[in-house]
Amino acid sequence: MDLVNRFIPNNVPCKYTLESINESSFPQCIAHNDKFSIILLEKGSGKCTINDLTLTLIAPMVLCINETEKLTIINSKNLHEQVLSFHPSIINSSFNFETVRQFDHTFSANDIEVALKLSIFFKRSATYVGQVKSSEPALKQLQKYMLLLSNSNIINYGTHNTIYSMITYIETLVKTNAILSESFVADTSLEIHDLLLYLHDNFKEKITIPHLSKVFHINRTTLSDRFYSATGETIITYLNKQRINMSTIMLRDTTYSISDIATDVGFNDTAYFAKLFKKYIHHTPSEYRQRYQALTHN
Repeated sequence: MDLVNRFIPNNVPCKYTLESINESSFPQCIAHNDKFSIILLEKGSGKCTINDLTLTLIAPMVLCINETEKLTIINSKNLHEQVLSFHPSIINSSFNFETVRQFDHTFSANDIEVALKLSIFFKRSATYVGQVKSSEPALKQLQKYMLLLSNSNIINYGTHNTIYSMITYIETLVKTNAILSESFVADTSLEIHDLLLYLHDNFKEKITIPHLSKVFHINRTTLSDRFYSATGETIITYLNKQRINMSTIMLRDTTYSISDIATDVGFNDTAYFAKLFKKYIHHTPSEYRQRYQALTHN
């Protein structure tokens, strides 16, 4: 097991660890009683328990467990995973396990927004128990975040951004899978599950209803009607929200120009991108970037 412990300048252990675990080095139990953990299952399959709950593991997959949970591997076949464990205060110095659950009265609107993203580690429902299915493109993106953290020598602004971006990305996966669970996928003439994953993995590409009609071999009107019945949104609205969500990460994490970001997330028209961004985020892209930078540098 390779364990990367990060230290802050005064030699006090910092707030995150990164582990790479393979079949031969699996500990009997994965638990960090003072941290949230992101377990990125890269290869293999098996079964595990999280406290008293038994789950099937099939890569690629992500598990989000909190400080009260212990994950125990029951059986495995060629499992390989990376485990990022962190204290919530690495995201915001006022965060701890109690305040992110109860929203401290001093929280700003931005603090609440971030704390809500952290709820993927402790908020459970009939459709989400901390386990989220992934895809190969999503796996590669999460591996990039892990690589950035493994190459970091100290905890800094970049570390904060990387972990926050990873959480945001996983939250998007959780929301996507929630829609999949609630969709009318019993109608096997159209796999809504596959369509949503296709949009999630290919949002940067030029996507049109006629194009999707050809990919999924279904009439465009039927395609649109069934998607709306399953999600409550049109395909284009869902796609644009996905693109805008990913653009917020790039605005926070990079110094790319707004026009470059617009292009990278799938918009050919920067003005149209800015219009949609304002509609969904309630700030212009430049205002959002400036506001975020001001908050994180205070």
